[in-house]
Amino acid sequence: MKPREYQIKIHSISKFIISFIVILLSSILLVLDNLPKPANEFISIIQFISVFVTSFYLAHLIGMAKAKIIFTEQEFIHIWDRRFLFSWEKNIKIPWEIVDNYFFQEDRTFYSFIINFTNNKRYKIYRLNVIPINDDFKKLVKDFPRLLNKYKKGTGSNNGTTTIEEGVSIYASKGFKWIFYFMTFGFIILILTKIFNPDSGTTWSSLGVIGTGLLFYGVMIKEKKKNN
Repeated sequence: MKPREYQIKIHSISKFIISFIVILLSSILLVLDNLPKPANEFISIIQFISVFVTSFYLAHLIGMAKAKIIFTEQEFIHIWDRRFLFSWEKNIKIPWEIVDNYFFQEDRTFYSFIINFTNNKRYKIYRLNVIPINDDFKKLVKDFPRLLNKYKKGTGSNNGTTTIEEGVSIYASKGFKWIFYFMTFGFIILILTKIFNPDSGTTWSSLGVIGTGLLFYGVMIKEKKKNN
């Protein structure tokens, strides 16, 4: 079978978050020290949004690396085209025989694509999903299960079953569900407190943000339960 190649862009969550916080705080301090205070609140909001978006985009560039993924009949190859800043990761070669399972996980900010091996090690790809990124990541995720099973059969591996299936997502785990239920219970208490005490420090806007987040994770739990 002809080798398949995918050009993908990978994010380091830690490098992205650290870069974003440093750039955002530095930018806010520069604005406060060098620009006059806005005449009205609307201009102040526009100013903050501009700083926030610029900081987010710069952090995305700093926390991103580029790699080429190659599927051959014998192995899965990861070749760095551009490594993460201040990182010296080596290229990776993974024989199909040690692949155990995989899962693709969606989140509000990052996609996670994880391959588990029979030696208890993992191969992980994180990808920012907030802004459009032109690469082969979605194609890789779509093609992986079909091609993997073809290559796995071709090796004649006797390590367990030949067919490789998607593993259980964190959203389908009991631990995550209990955390979700606990957060939902706390959210209900906050709403009731706000209703019976309108002067409480909790604002309706913050409750809306929390509620949106809980709604997202509730949908993810339902979808992963359906798929698993």
